[in-house]
Amino acid sequence: MALRAWRFASVAGSARNFSSTASAGSSGPGDYLHESVLPMHHFQRSLPRLPIPKLEDSCGHYINAQRAVLSHEDATAHEALTEVFQKGVGADLHQELIAQDKRNKHTSYITDYWFDMYLSDRVPLPLHYNPFIAFTDDENAAGTDQLKRAATLVSSAMRFMRTYQDAKLSPELFHLNAKKTDNDHIKKRLSYFPEAVSWYGAYLHKVFPLDMSQYGRLFNSTRVPREHKDELVSYPGRRHIAVLSKGNFYTFDVLNEDGSAVSMATIYSALKEIQQSSQSENKDSIASLTSDNRNKWAAARAKLIENPSNAENLEMIDSSVFMLCLEEADPDSVRDLSYSFLYGESHNRWFDKSLQLIVCNGGKAAVNFEHAWGDGVAVLRFLNEVYDDVKKHPFEMPMTYPKAAVRSLSFTVDGSLKSSIASAKQRFNAHTSKLCMDVLQYSGMNRKFLKEKKLSADAILQFSLQLAFYRQYGFTPATYESCSTAAFKHGRTETVRPATVDTAAAVSAFLEKDKHSKADLRELINKASETHSQLIKNAAMGKGFDRHLFALKKIAEANGKNVDMFTSQEYKDLNHIILSTSTLSSPAVLLGGFAPVVSNGLGVGYRIDEDSIGSQVTAYKDGGKSTSDFVQALALSLKDIQDVFE
Repeated sequence: MALRAWRFASVAGSARNFSSTASAGSSGPGDYLHESVLPMHHFQRSLPRLPIPKLEDSCGHYINAQRAVLSHEDATAHEALTEVFQKGVGADLHQELIAQDKRNKHTSYITDYWFDMYLSDRVPLPLHYNPFIAFTDDENAAGTDQLKRAATLVSSAMRFMRTYQDAKLSPELFHLNAKKTDNDHIKKRLSYFPEAVSWYGAYLHKVFPLDMSQYGRLFNSTRVPREHKDELVSYPGRRHIAVLSKGNFYTFDVLNEDGSAVSMATIYSALKEIQQSSQSENKDSIASLTSDNRNKWAAARAKLIENPSNAENLEMIDSSVFMLCLEEADPDSVRDLSYSFLYGESHNRWFDKSLQLIVCNGGKAAVNFEHAWGDGVAVLRFLNEVYDDVKKHPFEMPMTYPKAAVRSLSFTVDGSLKSSIASAKQRFNAHTSKLCMDVLQYSGMNRKFLKEKKLSADAILQFSLQLAFYRQYGFTPATYESCSTAAFKHGRTETVRPATVDTAAAVSAFLEKDKHSKADLRELINKASETHSQLIKNAAMGKGFDRHLFALKKIAEANGKNVDMFTSQEYKDLNHIILSTSTLSSPAVLLGGFAPVVSNGLGVGYRIDEDSIGSQVTAYKDGGKSTSDFVQALALSLKDIQDVFE
C-alpha cells in the first residue's frame, strides 16, 4: 500500500516555524547555497529514537479509530477481540519488538519493516507509489523556455547537492517560537553544545532538530529491480546527470573533476546539443520497462545486462545525480499538467530514480520521486532551496557556448526484450488510462479566514473531506493522513486517522443543519478539531498506533503466528484506505499529486493558501468513485462550514 508521506509539519503548527537556511556566512553565487552557522549533522548523533508506544495505548487508539467506521455493535465485538490480543499474543509480540529494538539502537523499530514493505511490493511504481510535486512557475521571462528553465533548475540543484555533500547545508529545525529562536545568535549558541548532547541544548531553547538521514539518497541513487525484493543502490562521487528526451538517453557531467559545479552556460549548451540530437522519438525505449511489474522488470533487466555495453549504460543511468526528463508536451490545464508529472509517457520516464526532474516544453517543472528511500520532508526541502536559488540566479544568455561532453546511450535489444517493452507499454497505458482527476479552487475560505476565526486549517479541511465523502457516498471511510516523525532518528511517517467519532457526530449534524443552531454546529466542529489536533500531536511524537501494530503484525508473520485481530475483516477494512489525503504548503510548490492507494478509493491533495483553498482529487474510472461529484460535494461542504463561522 502506498502511504504518501508529505505532511511537513511534525507538530501542529505552520511551516513558518521551520528553518532550513542560514543568513550569515552565505557564499553568494558560488558553489554553495549557503554555509551554515550550525554544522549540518550537529544534532544527528543525539536525536532521540522513535519510541515504541505502550501496547494498551495503541490498542485503545486503534479501537477509537474503529468506532468511527463501525456500527456500535460491531465496534463492541471488535473491542473484545482486541482486548484478547492485548492480554495474550499481542503482549508477547510487544515484548519481542522491545527486545529487537534494544538490539538495533542505531535506527528505529520501524525502519527495516518499512523498507521491506516498499521494496517487496511487486506492483508498478507509477500511480502506486511515485508522487509528484510541481515547482511554482519561474517569474523570469526565461522560465517559459524549456532549456533555459531546465538549465537554471539543474544549476541550482547542483548548488544544493554541493552544499549538502560538503556539509554546509543548515540542519532542519522546527522552532516553537521562530521569531525568538530562528536567528544566527541562537544557532551559534547551539553550535557550542557537544554533538552527544546537542539535541538537549536545542530542546532547552524550544528548538527541535529533525532527522536528515534521508538526504543522502536524494542524489546518485536508484531502486534496482530484483526478483521478489528490490534493492536501493547509491553511487557516491559520480558527477553526471542522465537526460531523457523523446525516449533517448544522454549523460553529461555537471561537476568538474575537482568537485565544483559546471557553469549554467555549460549546462545550457549540453541541453541544446541534446535537443538537436533527439529529433526522432524512440517510443520503444527501455525506459518503459521501469513502469512495469517489478518481477517482470527484474527479469527484463537481467536479460538486458547480459550485453556488456547495456550493463555499462544502465550503470550510467543508475549512478547519475538524477534523471532530467525533457517533456515534448506543453500542457495548458492543471489536469493535463498533473497527468504529465504523475506518469507522462512511459518511454520518457525512469521511475526507478530517487529523483526525476521533469521540465515541460513551456517551462513548467516538477519532481517525480521513488518513495522507498524517503518521504516528502527531504524532497520539499530540495524544492524550496532550489526554487529560492533560481530566483537569486536567473538565466543569463551566455556570450559563448562552452563545449559540453554529451554522451548518447544506446541499448541493444533482441526480440524478447522488444516484446517485454511492448507489453510493459501496453500495461502502463491500460492502467494510467483508468485514472481520472478533478481540481477545486475555493475562494470563499482561505488561511486568513481560518486564522481570524481561530480555527485549525488542517482540521477544518479534513472535516470538510469527511463531510463531502459522507454526503456523496453515505458512509464514513477508512481515512489516511500522513504525519512526519522526522523529530526522531530515522523517523519516517505515522498515520493520522482523521475519521473520528467526533467528526462523525459533526458530519451528522451538518447533514441536518436546519435542526441545529450555528452555535451548536460551531461547537461540534471545534470539538472535532481538538480531537484532530491531538491525533496529529500524538503521531508526530511517535504515539500513533498504526506503525506499532504494523511492526507487531510483521513479527507475527515472521514467526508463523496466525493472529485473529490481524486477520479480522475489521482490521483489513481499516487498512483499506478509501480516502488517502496529503497536504503541502510552500511558496515553491504549485501543486502536488498522487493516485488513490486502492482501486475503489480517492486520492486527495490539498493546500490552504492566503487567498483560497485548493484540492486535487484522483480516482480510478472503474472504482465506483466520481472525482467531479466529489469536488462538487467538497465545495458545498466548505461553503456550509464557511456559513457557520461567518
